[in-house]
Amino acid sequence: MELNEFIGQAKTALDEKGRTPVPREFRRVLSDEECESLIVSFGEADSLILWTIEEYRKFTAHLEARPATKKNIDFRRRFKANSHLVVLDKQNRILLSKDDKVRAKLEGEVLYVARSGKSAELWNPVIYNSKFGFNSEEDLKEFDDGFFDDVSSGSADENR
Repeated sequence: MELNEFIGQAKTALDEKGRTPVPREFRRVLSDEECESLIVSFGEADSLILWTIEEYRKFTAHLEARPATKKNIDFRRRFKANSHLVVLDKQNRILLSKDDKVRAKLEGEVLYVARSGKSAELWNPVIYNSKFGFNSEEDLKEFDDGFFDDVSSGSADENR
């Protein structure tokens, strides 16, 4: 079975120069061509997004299809201005810019979290876990309620 998208999460180191290895679990899904050039952009507050060229193109096509309002035009401008190409070095690392590290508050470690397709969010592990981790029984119950509510109520689509 061949998986053609990222799943899961993995934590890697971030060195003083801003280099961080792309986790093996994610690299396995990438073709040799996809490894040659990736894109890093600002993501949700306190995060970055790592994209393959194809995933980035899909996303920017979606942005271009939005109505040409001032808000959408400004967002596209900021998004593209804060995106840059990265290449895997011989140790399978990418180099994050100073702005990238500041944006995601990265220090010492990077948590790669599968996003959609072949894109991943890059987070400071402490910030990610404080926002999305299972830190209490209430967090687990909220996840179960949100994830399984259509199944337990009997309204799940049986053709899935």
